[in-house]
Amino acid sequence: MEARALRVGPSRPASKRGPQPRFVGGSAAMQRLLRVVARVGPKDITVLVGGETGTGKELVASLVHAQSIRSSAPLVMFNCAAIPGELAEAELFGHARGAFTDAVEARRGFFAQADGGTLVLDEVGELPPTVQAKLLRVLQQGEIQPIGAGRVERVDVRVVACTNRNLAAEVREGRFREDLYYRLAVVELVVPPLRDRREEIPALAAEFARRYGERFGNEDVQLSAELVELLCHAPWPGNVRELENAVARMVALGTGAEIGVEAFARAPSLAAAKTVAKPITEETPSLRDEIETLERSVIARTLAAVRGNQSEAARRLGLARGTLMDRLRKYGLEKATANAAGGRPR
Repeated sequence: MEARALRVGPSRPASKRGPQPRFVGGSAAMQRLLRVVARVGPKDITVLVGGETGTGKELVASLVHAQSIRSSAPLVMFNCAAIPGELAEAELFGHARGAFTDAVEARRGFFAQADGGTLVLDEVGELPPTVQAKLLRVLQQGEIQPIGAGRVERVDVRVVACTNRNLAAEVREGRFREDLYYRLAVVELVVPPLRDRREEIPALAAEFARRYGERFGNEDVQLSAELVELLCHAPWPGNVRELENAVARMVALGTGAEIGVEAFARAPSLAAAKTVAKPITEETPSLRDEIETLERSVIARTLAAVRGNQSEAARRLGLARGTLMDRLRKYGLEKATANAAGGRPR
């Protein structure tokens, strides 16, 4: 069926690719992920990309599109968490003129805009149940019905969904449709957090320094070796996005060709590292111990705030529930979780 579609459909040779998204990072974990992306990209199937906030899920979704037969067609991104749930339907499927208050003119939705190409649904777990049902219909039948329109429209769209939630757990707890989950997760990819691929931090930091140096008029800016060492040992709970923001700030505030460790203290996102702005030596206290102490404290406070609800704690911390369970065992917090929950963990 795929081969026939290529013969009778629009002529888009698989060898003709659009511009590849710039990707930095050569860790073993990311190389394994990229090999899977290379295999599933040309297959016209839905893909679910999971991972913590800030790991680069949108970039992986872009890579899937760039390796597909749709690479010369539109790549449209829609953030499901960026607008109220009641407006998501109109944004995704469009609306007719006069369909509701302030609908002074008809509008094409994101599915129509992505026709022939790829639609990336970022934070798909935020969609309300009513929109989930209509999204399922699009995936099953390839049809949309704009709000207020008396007709359905055919669309040919590949969907790549991204989420920082554990959708399988959301299904079990009744917050996400099971049938939609299986439609989205034909192939499921997981982007590892930055703490599991720290060897990429020097290359990522250098790329961000180059990028923002060009933007801010300091093309020759460099990060000192001591600063890179500090960056490699910082916790980065916000993952690659937090690292990028920290480097952008340091480049923006820097005045010379080289940014040293003194810039480390000026980046508020790095305050959690609890480290001094000097090179790490064998005489300094263990930064790992400092970070683990801080991490245990944050997890314990979060669990207390949600009365031991592990799913809610994982959501607030931006962790997968399985990752949170590993941390609880590591830091001996299972008993504290049960006590906060009134005797048993939730």
